[in-house]
Amino acid sequence: MQKSVERGHLDAQAVDAALPHILAAESFEQFRQADLVIEAATENEEIKRKILSDVAQVVHAEAIIASNTSSISITRLASITGRPERFIGIHFMNPVPRMQLVELIRGIATEDKTFEAAKEYCSKLGKTVTVAEDFPAFIVNRILLPMINEA
Repeated sequence: MQKSVERGHLDAQAVDAALPHILAAESFEQFRQADLVIEAATENEEIKRKILSDVAQVVHAEAIIASNTSSISITRLASITGRPERFIGIHFMNPVPRMQLVELIRGIATEDKTFEAAKEYCSKLGKTVTVAEDFPAFIVNRILLPMINEA
């Protein structure tokens, strides 16, 4: 955030307002009351599956669990949680504070209620939502990677 202030992309008052809302969790137990948990670990399916399994064991029944994956199947990740209807992909583009686009990816069992809640959350963040199918690399990376390879 400080770098964003230094570059003129964010003002210091916004940082001061945001910092009290950022808490470091020391265990998954701290997610017990969360209504939405977004996993954003490295793009390694084993690591993501472990985190998602642990999160699913502690969050309340109505909580939404999401992954910020850029390419791993949402349906496969949802299967580890035992609540695929409350699971969705929310892929924020990097760098998140500057990029407006967010891909929402439904798994095969994602409920409409889950999708609508995720869409509303992203809209409240001021993001532009696009809906991607649960295909490899979704939309952006599916287009970007062949372009990079061609270049």
